[in-house]
Amino acid sequence: MTRMTTSIEKNHQGVALMVLLENRGKKSLFMAHMIAGLPTISESIQVAKALAKGGADIIEVQIPFSDPMADGPTIAVACEEALKKGATVKKALEVVKKVAKFKKPVVVMTYANPIYRMGIPKFIKTISNAGAVGLIVPDCPFDTMEGWSLLATCKAAGIALIPVVSPGVPKERLETLAKDATGFWYCTTRQGITGATSVFASDLPAFIKTLRSTSELPVAVGFGVKSKKDVKDLSKVADIVIAGSVFVVALKKNKKISAVEKTMSQLKL
Repeated sequence: MTRMTTSIEKNHQGVALMVLLENRGKKSLFMAHMIAGLPTISESIQVAKALAKGGADIIEVQIPFSDPMADGPTIAVACEEALKKGATVKKALEVVKKVAKFKKPVVVMTYANPIYRMGIPKFIKTISNAGAVGLIVPDCPFDTMEGWSLLATCKAAGIALIPVVSPGVPKERLETLAKDATGFWYCTTRQGITGATSVFASDLPAFIKTLRSTSELPVAVGFGVKSKKDVKDLSKVADIVIAGSVFVVALKKNKKISAVEKTMSQLKL
């Protein structure tokens, strides 16, 4: 795996992320996904702490939404539970602020609706002030009217708007996205939803090779990562390995936040 650089702006923990990406050597980083408000707002902060203690390099905080189109049943049900327990966008953003204090780069993941309801400028200013370094919005392509506005606001605030791509996306499309992509690529292991299966697309390595040919941004790979073998396999082609559903399963199965730290340490190379 070649050493990559990132064009992410040097704001807040962006510096920390740059240092991680540029000095990781031959070892892939690990981005752990969590849901703000699961099991509760206060306990979700402890989940983040457990992920950090377990060895996560980057923490991805999802703001729960009622229609998480890119998420599989595990994450979708977890988001629904968080919402029923009173998780709101405002409370989730407070979680982001507290998670950022664990000295790990924080990336916010959400959908377009919560952002537009709050207003793009206010939302981006809030996550920037909270200490987030990046934003993932699966249902908002760069080249739409809303996408252009979001992209411009993110750039002005020094927040990386991270593109989500899947095997099968044409090279021409990747080249278009690469013109504005910052931070890193979020590449799914296959087309579909999160956590549904650990079967990765057979053309994933070839797709990542094509992806790398479009820009020098690091490549993060996730969807269906459930075991150390999955992590080892993906680390051969990825700069960052991503997992999320596996932590929700561990939390629900064991009813203890300590299970999250244990799972994280078991997955980490």
